[in-house]
Amino acid sequence: MSDLEEFATYLELEGKSQNTIRMYTYFISKFFEEGYSPTARDALRFLAKLRKKGYSMRSLNLVVQALKAYFRFEGLDYEAERLKNPKVPKTLPKSLTREEVKRLIEVIDSPRDRLIILLMYGAGLRISEVCNLKKEDIDFENHLLRVKGGKGGKDRIIPLPEELLDEIKRYLDARKDSSPYLFVEKRRKKKDKLSPKTVWRIIKVYGEKAGINLTPHQLRHSFATHMLESGVDIRIIQELLGHANLSTTQIYTKVTAKHLKEAVEKARLLEHLREV
Repeated sequence: MSDLEEFATYLELEGKSQNTIRMYTYFISKFFEEGYSPTARDALRFLAKLRKKGYSMRSLNLVVQALKAYFRFEGLDYEAERLKNPKVPKTLPKSLTREEVKRLIEVIDSPRDRLIILLMYGAGLRISEVCNLKKEDIDFENHLLRVKGGKGGKDRIIPLPEELLDEIKRYLDARKDSSPYLFVEKRRKKKDKLSPKTVWRIIKVYGEKAGINLTPHQLRHSFATHMLESGVDIRIIQELLGHANLSTTQIYTKVTAKHLKEAVEKARLLEHLREV
């Protein structure tokens, strides 16, 4: 087993997602291919070179995380501590309006693609979670969806509304294959589970048809934002999204600040005091 394979196993045991493992091992491979040694000084040289190539601060932050993880894997904690994360400007997630979500759903002509987007918006699923869903993960009797091995390797339970369960039933009734996965590729073997690349393409195509500049994660953002706007407690949203820390979920409170302000004004709690 090579060092990179051992590093990948280390990351997996740390609970990293397959996408994170793939990105980390890619950057570490590039780091050594270009002749750098595992030191903080060489890491800075590598980062400087990537910056000149046009890498954003957000991308560089990912590279730093990969390098620090590798240094710790090799027992080079001192070098990992010397490497500082670049400051990444915080951007608020852009949410779709409810009208945009409706317009998006209306332009979808494929039952499979419609269900994918409904699950990402209606259950707040990540791309990887959609691709890994199996038929057995749907509990029709109790109206629940079990998301296995989410970010950080954590499982969670998401209640499903009746409308979404009906969509899933209709979709499965029309399926003619024996794949255990809920979604499969159309152009490959019928048992091949859906790839993240396919989901990206699906969302891009229908986003353009609906006249929306859409990314997959925006659907998850919209799920959280619309839940918060509807008065759902932020701790419940945290559980539904699978966030380990409440601070990660709290970014949505900034997105809905306008709606919260409108709610307070509508309540007019102090108005009656004028008469006292």
